[in-house]
Amino acid sequence: MSVFDLSLVAFEIDHEGCWSEITSDYPIMVKTIFAKSSKGKYILGMDEIKARDLRSFKDFLRAFKKEKSVYEVVQFWELNKRKGIYRILFREKYDNMIMGIVEKYMVFYLKDLIKDGHERLLMVMPPDEVKSLKSDLESLGKIYYFKVRNIDIDILIPPFFDLSEQERNSIIEAVKLGYYEYPRRINLDELAKIMKLSKPTLEEYIRKAEKKIMTRLFNELYYQDLLLNNQ
Repeated sequence: MSVFDLSLVAFEIDHEGCWSEITSDYPIMVKTIFAKSSKGKYILGMDEIKARDLRSFKDFLRAFKKEKSVYEVVQFWELNKRKGIYRILFREKYDNMIMGIVEKYMVFYLKDLIKDGHERLLMVMPPDEVKSLKSDLESLGKIYYFKVRNIDIDILIPPFFDLSEQERNSIIEAVKLGYYEYPRRINLDELAKIMKLSKPTLEEYIRKAEKKIMTRLFNELYYQDLLLNNQ
C-alpha cells in the first residue's frame, strides 16, 4: 500500500453511557496508553491522567469507579505528583465504546485525548474505510468535527533503523553518563575519551542523532497539539 493511500482522520465526539462524560466535571485530561478487548466481553485499558492536583485526581477516580461502564479499577499509581500525572489500569464495557468501534478498522496510527466530556481522536487508516467509520460514529453519539486529509505515515512513524550504530551508541552513553543532565555530570571531552573517539567525531554523531530524534519529537508534538487545541 502506498503512503498516498492513507488518510489522517481527526474527530471529536461524545456519547452517553461512557465514563468520558464525567471528565467535564474535573480539571483533568486523559490519554489512552493502550486498550485491548477481550473477545468483545470487555476492554482492558491503561490511561494516563493529567490532573490539576492530587485532590482533583482523587475526586475523579472516586467518580470513575462508580461509573456503570467501568467494571473494575485494577490499579492506579502516581508518575509525577508535582506535575499531577497519574496512571490507571482498568476494565470497562465493550459495547458502545469508541475503542470497540475502532478495532473494526485497519488503523495504522491512533492517538486520543479525553477532556471536557469529549473524546478527541487522530487515526491513520485507508481512505475507503473513512465513510464507514463516520457512519458508525454517528450512530454512537454527537460528532463535533470530523476532518480528513491525506497523510504520509512516515512522518508519524519514522524508520526504526534511521540512527546509525555510532549515533545510537553515542546518545545512549551520553544519557547514561549524565551529558544531558543539568548541571552536566560529564562534558564532551570526557565522554569522547571514554568512548575512545575524537571530540569532533563524537560531536558529529551526537548532532546527527539529535537532529533525527528532535524531528521525531517535533512531529509527535505537532499531532499532540492538534488534540490539545482542537485544530
